[in-house]
Amino acid sequence: MSIPPAVSASPTNLLEKLVLLYADLGVQMFRIFKTVSFLICLSFSFVLSAQKSPTAPQREIREHFTKAQQAMQGRQLDTAFGEFSAILALDPKNVEARGDLGVVQFFQGKYADASPNLQAAVRAQPSLWKAQAILGLCEKAQGRLDSAKTLLEKSVPHLQQDPKLQVRAGLALVELDYRRRDMEKALGVLSLLQNTDPTNADVLYVVYRIHTDLATEARQTLAMVAPDSARMHQLLAQHLINERDAKHAVTQYREAIRIDPHLPGTHFELGEAILMDSGATVGQQEAQKEFEAAIAENPGDAKSECRLGALFGLGGDNENARKHYLRAAELDPTESEAQAGLGKILMSTGQPNEALPFLLAAVRLNPINAPAHYRLAQLYRQLGRAADAEKELATFKELRNTEDRLREAYAPAGKESGSSQALNPDIPQ
Repeated sequence: MSIPPAVSASPTNLLEKLVLLYADLGVQMFRIFKTVSFLICLSFSFVLSAQKSPTAPQREIREHFTKAQQAMQGRQLDTAFGEFSAILALDPKNVEARGDLGVVQFFQGKYADASPNLQAAVRAQPSLWKAQAILGLCEKAQGRLDSAKTLLEKSVPHLQQDPKLQVRAGLALVELDYRRRDMEKALGVLSLLQNTDPTNADVLYVVYRIHTDLATEARQTLAMVAPDSARMHQLLAQHLINERDAKHAVTQYREAIRIDPHLPGTHFELGEAILMDSGATVGQQEAQKEFEAAIAENPGDAKSECRLGALFGLGGDNENARKHYLRAAELDPTESEAQAGLGKILMSTGQPNEALPFLLAAVRLNPINAPAHYRLAQLYRQLGRAADAEKELATFKELRNTEDRLREAYAPAGKESGSSQALNPDIPQ
């Protein structure tokens, strides 16, 4: 049986058929691509259209937000309340409007109404620190102190962008810590608030009050556990100094040193008390002896070096005065008195231009250093800078007036026993 030969196509015919086949496929793919591209473009155009054309409720919500913000800026709380309520009627899950409504209710004094709205906002977004702080204030106003403390502790450090709220919430937290006698935490919060607003009268008062309470408690405890100790006599001396009774303060300091000759800080404080009681002329030698004893006990005592510099300066010994001031500045570059003393020496020796940097440093390091401002005013006059001189003189007078008011408020009648200005007799009192 013969096998028929295989049918063979010529190479040319096969190639043509393949070309035609691929061409046909290409046409079909192109048609498909065009169709898909059209659908994609169509769907994208719908997305853009949706983005550019918000729905009616979205437009209404935006309008209410704008009106609410304007009302808040104008302190129109009732109007703002209505606008935020309208937003929530359209979108009950709107976290921002829920929190803002709670804020409005807080400022209206409706703490019980504000709390649920603020809680809902904080649950949805825990990093809403303002809402969390105001919720803490609401909780405190309603007597829920534990909850308030937790909320305020979390939120107060994060309120840098709203200093007024940070101070208000921070002081509320300090009050809660104070009630628990947790002074360490209270002082930590106050340190934060002082950095936020260093001149805030409420913050400064609370700082003073807490430190005063701590001092009173410590004094009472010391009087009970160590009534005859050197520290007790030192404390009594400091109390007498505050009452401007330098004469009896000197007696207490001497008793403290008799009990403990190496009691830290006592020789310096006794030297200061001697100058206040006797003045620099009469008490110079006694005071100098105490400042030298203080340095012998503590070679790093920059303040005692400053006092020795001042005493030598009063005696006309500028060389020794300069040495002590330089030593003080070396020990403590932030010591304003050292800079002022060096400036004073340079002024007295006819070197006003060289004195200027030292006096500028003195008032920069301690803006309430009244003698330094006075000397800087004198120096500016020598340099022909009249406007600057008047400015420094005005600052000096303002500081002196403040000191006088405090002195009148605190100094007991009949106890004017010397002045801490003994080392600056050339400066008006």
